[in-house]
Amino acid sequence: MYIPYIFKEVFRRKSRTLTNVLTIAVIITMLISVTAIMSAYTSAIYLPFKDVDSDIILQKSDNTTDLTSDIRLPFGRGTFNDDEVIKISSLNHVRDVSGSLILWNFNKTGFTSIEGIDVDSAVGKKLSSWTNQGRFITGGDDGKAVLESHFAKFNRMKVGDNISLGSNVFKITGILKIGEGSPIFSSNVYIKSSEAQSISGIKEYDQIYLKVDDLSNEEAVKEDVSQINPRINAVSGNYISASIKNVVDIYGTFYWVGVGVMALVTVLVLFKVNALALLERRRDIAILQSVGWTKRDITRQILFETSLQTMLGFVLGAIASLAVIAFIGTVTIQGTSTGLESTPTTITMPLTLSPVVVAEYFGLTIVISLLVSYLLTNKIAAVKPSENLRSL
Repeated sequence: MYIPYIFKEVFRRKSRTLTNVLTIAVIITMLISVTAIMSAYTSAIYLPFKDVDSDIILQKSDNTTDLTSDIRLPFGRGTFNDDEVIKISSLNHVRDVSGSLILWNFNKTGFTSIEGIDVDSAVGKKLSSWTNQGRFITGGDDGKAVLESHFAKFNRMKVGDNISLGSNVFKITGILKIGEGSPIFSSNVYIKSSEAQSISGIKEYDQIYLKVDDLSNEEAVKEDVSQINPRINAVSGNYISASIKNVVDIYGTFYWVGVGVMALVTVLVLFKVNALALLERRRDIAILQSVGWTKRDITRQILFETSLQTMLGFVLGAIASLAVIAFIGTVTIQGTSTGLESTPTTITMPLTLSPVVVAEYFGLTIVISLLVSYLLTNKIAAVKPSENLRSL
């Protein structure tokens, strides 16, 4: 009884149907696209820490940098003594601690950054997983090194070659490609921490990676660290977000507010579209009443039509959202340096269309459209045919 009439009404009144469908499509395109952008910005803030399997990175400022050695600590960088490491490891909410020794190597061929890591630590295992040529160093290796892929390509080095670090020569066992978002933490050369300490004469770490039990405890951990030594700098997703200021204010702190506003706009627009469409159909409803259609029949008919138009509009909007997301491609945010150096941090995050978000918005749109149509249709269908005709 309803199906033929549904399609007849939808396709007979092409102008009205097209208006409804396009209005819904535009709203859905805006809603999904803005949500994708906000999600990308929010995710980009913590992307570097996700990729290095660390929540907080600790560095210590110091003015006693040796400027005479070929291999030295980075400018203004200090080391953590054993007592500080023990205290940091015992802090509440700290789940894992990994230390590394960052060094700068200056020689006649140029500058090289070196990181001595514990190959069995969480950071060492993460770096090992990024090895795409050769193999990563192991605890039993001596005089072995792994290079970052861009550094290796620029210097035309490959697995099996040798690289000089100060007066020491290391054999290259592998090449690794740093994960998305983590080049701000990458070094040119990776060796065992014991060998980094040996070639530099420095027996401590100058960088510590922390994993916390929950990101909500991040600020508490940083506060406790500052109590151990106020010269310790804690770098985290919140640190980067603070340096991004307006971007994070909009896309971080007020993420759900933004989504809520867009959802409210969707509710209002869908209400307006459905209300106007139903008011225009009071004459049709009066005719249906005259030929014996009951209030329930009319309500079901209108709900079916509304569902069909809403689904068409949503599908069109989802397709348009894909086009918008593909056109924009990525979002890029820039903050201050994550370390003691002055190099700005640039983080790029690709835009993606989340199936979960699409499903949630589909459900929201259908519910709103059906609810508005049901309430208005119920009211109009309860009026006598003669009154519906006179209201036109």
